[in-house]
Amino acid sequence: WVEADRQQPRKQRHTGTRIYERLRDEYGFTGSVSAVRRYLAQRKQTQGEVFFPLQFDAGEEGQVDWGEAWCILNGVEQKVFLFCLRLCYSSVSYVCAYPQENQECFQDGHVHAFGFFGGVPHQLAYDNLKSAVITVGQGQDRRLNLDFVKLRSHYLFETRFCNVASGNEKGHVENLVKHSQRTFMTPLPCVSSLEALNTHLEEQCRKELDKKAPRREETRGALLEEERSHFLELPPTPFAACRQQSTFASKQATVRFDTNDYSLPVRWAYHSVQVKGFVNWVEIWTTQQCVATHSRSYERHQYVLDPFHYIPLLEKKPGGIHHGRPFKGEPWGEDFACMRRELEYRYEGEGTRKYIDILLLFTCYPVEAVRQAVSLCVKRRAFSDEAVHSILDYQPPSFSPTLDLSDRPDFQVESTGIRPAHEYDVLLPEEGVS
Repeated sequence: WVEADRQQPRKQRHTGTRIYERLRDEYGFTGSVSAVRRYLAQRKQTQGEVFFPLQFDAGEEGQVDWGEAWCILNGVEQKVFLFCLRLCYSSVSYVCAYPQENQECFQDGHVHAFGFFGGVPHQLAYDNLKSAVITVGQGQDRRLNLDFVKLRSHYLFETRFCNVASGNEKGHVENLVKHSQRTFMTPLPCVSSLEALNTHLEEQCRKELDKKAPRREETRGALLEEERSHFLELPPTPFAACRQQSTFASKQATVRFDTNDYSLPVRWAYHSVQVKGFVNWVEIWTTQQCVATHSRSYERHQYVLDPFHYIPLLEKKPGGIHHGRPFKGEPWGEDFACMRRELEYRYEGEGTRKYIDILLLFTCYPVEAVRQAVSLCVKRRAFSDEAVHSILDYQPPSFSPTLDLSDRPDFQVESTGIRPAHEYDVLLPEEGVS
């Protein structure tokens, strides 16, 4: 039973009491539970696994793992996932928090860690996490995630994978995970964003550089300086840490990424597009052109819509201004809401059409110029689409610049602007002339 337990889930293995109960019920055992426990303790002492003390060369290996922790984000207690990477030679660490353990967060953690270290170790050690491994074979045989292969090819590092359920094979980073949870994240950090939390974590990692490395006289920072000369060089451009998928834009001019719908300009509805999901934002591409960028949502079944994408559609479908999801909540601010109320009050049925005509100005004028024009009209109580249009078309008179005569001293005259009276003597009649 004890040997068979090695292949079972850790939380579903036999305890001493359970072994005693089975021996008693199945085999008529008449001894005590204490005798069973003594036997198990002796067996554990004699059959405990023995390990080699390890030593790594500078720049040779780093170890990677995920950990979990909690923080208070905008007043709400929330779980975050800690990407942890520790260099085996210098014991320098990098820790970064993410909302999920997905592929793009995994890639992004590597990119930031390599930037923090100033180079790339020749080899990285992993357990068989899903971000890197699809299936586990014999020995080091692994079927790797294609996105992980792209990351590895970009930075040119080698990989070493631990045996299943053998966390001791990457003990450096296992210790880092516990250290991060109990030191960096205790007490629970109160932050306004994950960016603020990651600033805190990076500061903690930098403070660790002044500490001595385990069993060494040098500080971790000094060893890192030594290690940098042995690293692989960083490539000219960082790896684009994103997950890509090809899809078609829907009839509502949206594309689905994970479970959320993101908008793109209505002219691209029904087109084939590529979605690039980064950690904090989502890009939508057609051929070689990025047509939409959104902040990424980690909630489920949400609409992330840009109202500007749908303005051209109002020309053909003006009714969409009332119930269209992109236009709910007056996304352009109070001045536009005031303009709409006044137009609909003053012009009744035509007021909505006039308001749409104002919105359509966004398609041919800069966004900020239209905003300023509407704000100025509201301030002047000039509630009409013609007033907004006239402000946008108004060109202030241009003034000729002052002529620079600094390089022509012969043209420079110091004067108060008042001519002396004798200059006018030339206008007097000459003597003897009648």
